[in-house]
Amino acid sequence: TMQTPVFVFYICTLLMYSAFCHAGIKDREWEQQIAAKLAEDAAATEVVWLEANGDKFIGLFNQQTGVKAAGAAIILHGMGGHADWPRVISPLRQSLPEQHWTTLSIQLPLVAIENPIEDYGKTLNAAADRIQAAVRFLRKRKFMNIVIIGQSFGAASALYYLAQPERPKALAMVAIGLQDYAFLKPNIDVLVLIEKTSVPLLDIYGEHDYRRVVEQAPDRRLAAKKANNKKYTQIEIQGANHYFYKNEEVLAKRIRGWLDSTAPDILIMQNREFDGNEEENEPLTE
Repeated sequence: TMQTPVFVFYICTLLMYSAFCHAGIKDREWEQQIAAKLAEDAAATEVVWLEANGDKFIGLFNQQTGVKAAGAAIILHGMGGHADWPRVISPLRQSLPEQHWTTLSIQLPLVAIENPIEDYGKTLNAAADRIQAAVRFLRKRKFMNIVIIGQSFGAASALYYLAQPERPKALAMVAIGLQDYAFLKPNIDVLVLIEKTSVPLLDIYGEHDYRRVVEQAPDRRLAAKKANNKKYTQIEIQGANHYFYKNEEVLAKRIRGWLDSTAPDILIMQNREFDGNEEENEPLTE
């Protein structure tokens, strides 16, 4: 009958929707387990719970320890990681406060280990919402000089966020071990995102980084040139791999140096006082 194809289509759609929902539940359960462990074990000035589109997620807030306050850095981990990942993330979030930078390391959306890794392509919108929530959290705490530091997929997620119109923006970004991910569904084109990014951008990677990170370095420089981003800087750290094993101090030093030299230019971009009230202040845009 004519109704059979419609019925079959309905059943297939229902099964696909059920599978998608089941995968989403597994992803959230996996993330909640990790967040609970972080809340219990991670060293932080303050464990904060943020919210984006009804989903709560953890953030590890470390206040700068000196008298001088340079600003705040949102730190984003790589694919399958967490807000206190022992390589790159934890060393940076705990060392930068000693150099006048408050840090907020947030949990990005996770895909459960039993689900396909290409599903990380579906997390980008949720990741952008979480970054936005982190920016607003810091602005309500009176921070205006806000930067984003992303490692690997966290850097790609940050670029995706910065390319979205009409969102509160960070005023500079550090990308650590940045590469594209051809296997994601939907795909993400890092070079196009760089072309859409006008904020000061530090592109830093290791001499022995992933092959794609190293090989794509000239293309990333060209993309920034196409964007006429005169505040784009690319640095290769000799002897370092993707996780900067035994090069954590060098990585932190290079990032701090760039932030300190870029911060005065960022401050010039701020053309008004901010009182922390989102409703009375228009969001910063690029």
